Amino acid sequence: MTEPAAAHRDGPSPALSPSDFGPTAPLWLPGHALNCYEGEPALRSWLLTPGLLTERIRSSAGSSYRMTLVCEQRVQAGHLREIEMGAGEVVWMFARSRVPAATLAQHPWLAQIGSTPLGAALSARGHRISRSDFEYGRLMADAPIVQRALQRASQPAQPLWVRRSTFFVDDQPLALAEVFLPAIGAVHRP
Repeated sequence: MTEPAAAHRDGPSPALSPSDFGPTAPLWLPGHALNCYEGEPALRSWLLTPGLLTERIRSSAGSSYRMTLVCEQRVQAGHLREIEMGAGEVVWMFARSRVPAATLAQHPWLAQIGSTPLGAALSARGHRISRSDFEYGRLMADAPIVQRALQRASQPAQPLWVRRSTFFVDDQPLALAEVFLPAIGAVHRP
């Protein structure tokens, strides 16, 4: 399901708006460049998790795993869905997916994923699914997607790593941006 979509790999994700990433254009990096930009091995390991983060988060959080559907709504350009995952009340990752109107017209079920993890919803349908290579950017706190993630997690303003990619459902794009919060991987046991 996560084979790279080489024909669609260049350029920004077609369904994420530049306004998601803030007033200045971030420098998007390929995974192999992260060693030069992120010195913390534990965080780099999370950033470089192949495929979907859901299983790793679920496994690491154990019985305290939590996924929350923050919003799912139609927007002028298609459909927007936001979720957060973590352990108990601690948010580890905030994700935003955007489905363009053209993709939604071909696959209206993408507007009704609800609290099902994205990977599970995509694989359950039996469509041809591919995914672009990941791109990484350390976005400043004024980037709207980072502001939203920090606000949802009750964290102070700070730059955060964002991983973005594009899924293709029968060659129709849907974009995903995942924001890695400071507590990722930290399980606080009572």
